[in-house]
Amino acid sequence: MLNRRYLRIKVLQALYSFYRDDRFDLAIKEKELKSSVDKIYDLYLYLIFTLIELRTIAERTMEDRKKKMLPTAEDLNPNTRFINDPLLLKLASSPTLARLKREKVIQWTIDEEPTLKKIYADILASKEFAAYMSATEVSFEESKQFVHTIYKKYISENEMIKQYLFEKNIHWSGDYTLATLSILKTLKGMKEEGDVELLPLYKADDDFDYMITLYRHTILDDASVSVLLNEKIANWEPERIAAIDMLLMKMAITEILQFPGIPVKVTLNEYIEISKLYSSPKSNTFINGILDAVVKDLRTQNKLGKTGRGLIE
Repeated sequence: MLNRRYLRIKVLQALYSFYRDDRFDLAIKEKELKSSVDKIYDLYLYLIFTLIELRTIAERTMEDRKKKMLPTAEDLNPNTRFINDPLLLKLASSPTLARLKREKVIQWTIDEEPTLKKIYADILASKEFAAYMSATEVSFEESKQFVHTIYKKYISENEMIKQYLFEKNIHWSGDYTLATLSILKTLKGMKEEGDVELLPLYKADDDFDYMITLYRHTILDDASVSVLLNEKIANWEPERIAAIDMLLMKMAITEILQFPGIPVKVTLNEYIEISKLYSSPKSNTFINGILDAVVKDLRTQNKLGKTGRGLIE
């Protein structure tokens, strides 16, 4: 799920919080960083369980209609294709999802049932649902396409869903797009056989260590990195340099020095791109110029220490 750029952004947010807090407690902010990243997976799971809940609502609705005082023939013999959809059944019967639901205590509350019922009603009234229900047969691949479509169209951008989730965790507003894209990727990759294959939180085995090392050393090496920066920003008034710009440059230099396997060009490009998202319009040019000058000095002094893939120019 999480690529390196996303981890850099999470570290940036943690560092900004660290330097704004008078306690300067590295351990507390590191714990908050880990929790913030772990909670992204909870958001991912909540969105998966939305599909399971919609199937459950459909099943309950059918049972309630059978119990009506004067049920119609359709009430007594409903089209069960939706509740028997192979992909939805696969999600609902997944041992992995059942285990994660217990371990993480992830569930939609009874108060949110009206929201899910409204979404289910919108799906029922859709042309996609009508075509799906009237098809002669539905293969697993067709089921995947149908569920992918209804998720993307009726769930992913549903404001009621967003409001509910953002009230549970205010940080999820910044993680929602990533989580919903991960759901779409998960649905697309579903296979008919075996258990549900969920995406891992970290894309690579060493990504967690990368995140923690970057966070810790940006703080612990602040003094030595500041010396390198101060030589290049001597002609700039400190108050005119945005705090985010300083943090991004410190992170970039720390990454260059701490991760010999990451090419310098990759590091520079990543932080310049992040600056376009989190700083002023002209910051990327400023950051690029300062970092280029620092890297030039480090290279001249033979202090880059790059190895393997990190040697790529």
